[in-house]
Amino acid sequence: MYFTAISFPMIDITSFETLDKAISLAGGEPTVLEALWDGNTTGWYLYLNLHVTIKRLFFSKKEIRYIGKISLGGDIRLFNKIVPPWPEAELAKEWGKMANEKYGLIFYFPSDKEPDSNCPRWEQRHWGIQCADCAKIIIPTDSPYLPKDICYNCYLTREFNNKIKNAEPNDNGVNLYMVKDEEYIYLGYSSSLDGFPIAPFITEIVQARREKRLVDIVTLEERDISIIKEKIEQALDQKVAVYKSAEFSPDFPQNFKRNIKRLTVEYKGNRYELIEQLCKEHSKIGSLVRALETVDNAISGDYCFNFYFKNGFNHRDDAVLRFVNFVSNGSTSISAIVQRYNGILNETEVRDTITKMEEVGCLTIEGEIVQTTDITRKLL
Repeated sequence: MYFTAISFPMIDITSFETLDKAISLAGGEPTVLEALWDGNTTGWYLYLNLHVTIKRLFFSKKEIRYIGKISLGGDIRLFNKIVPPWPEAELAKEWGKMANEKYGLIFYFPSDKEPDSNCPRWEQRHWGIQCADCAKIIIPTDSPYLPKDICYNCYLTREFNNKIKNAEPNDNGVNLYMVKDEEYIYLGYSSSLDGFPIAPFITEIVQARREKRLVDIVTLEERDISIIKEKIEQALDQKVAVYKSAEFSPDFPQNFKRNIKRLTVEYKGNRYELIEQLCKEHSKIGSLVRALETVDNAISGDYCFNFYFKNGFNHRDDAVLRFVNFVSNGSTSISAIVQRYNGILNETEVRDTITKMEEVGCLTIEGEIVQTTDITRKLL
């Protein structure tokens, strides 16, 4: 029987020396070191359990010690396509091998390529099955909407590959830049134009200037931005004229009150304390102030705004662009792209996609070499 025990607070495992020290301080005879994935608001990390045998004069017992975690960054790596995306997995395998050689213990790491919290712990492994696609051990899902023979990551991969294979639409997303000469300052991404704080004041003019080409670049010049500023100030004047400070009811929980974020903004010489989490009107004022700051920065620096839109893109286009731009650092061969999507797309489909992206200025082709352009880097 296993008895769970926490011998000391969980520490960051940053080297084999750190791990070795944690093992030696755990007590007992180490038999199994297991690495399992877990996550929080910042992303995934690995936590390490040590199974030990405690021997006494007339009996012995088994315990599990939580000895530390390996964390090397948040989930932004999923978007910028760092390779390998999960270096903590590589480190865990290296250190686990070293621990095996030193202590003769078993190193158990059921998901050693990517995060998956649905893998069985060491003492649950007899309940697991092998994923039909990646072969790692998983606990079968009880969801009626998911297949039971593959892990969730492989299910997502199948779904994503089907979108590529079927060339499903993928026009979502707008990127916004402040631009002056050859200088581009990235202001952000939104799944739609409405997601930007300045959206209520620019949507009509931006939509009127869109040409509905595969790649649309809409520019707002200094005169446009000055008019936008006037509209934002008019809206702000109306909001601050009826501003009321937020007050908590007497029975509002004190522990919640301490965690409420307060923001103080200044507008036309007056200061306003905002609690955007609780007050809708405060949230509107905060959004308007941020929009005003954006246009003020553009006006003071003689910048214009560039909006980058996609029209008629599909998942096949997007996948090929991301493979060339992120995975291949902006340059690769056609044969490498064909190999990457082998089993999903045939060579003709890959070449047709590359040609389509060349025609809209997202790729250049020199012989068999494909490279991304500045437009691609602005779109993705």
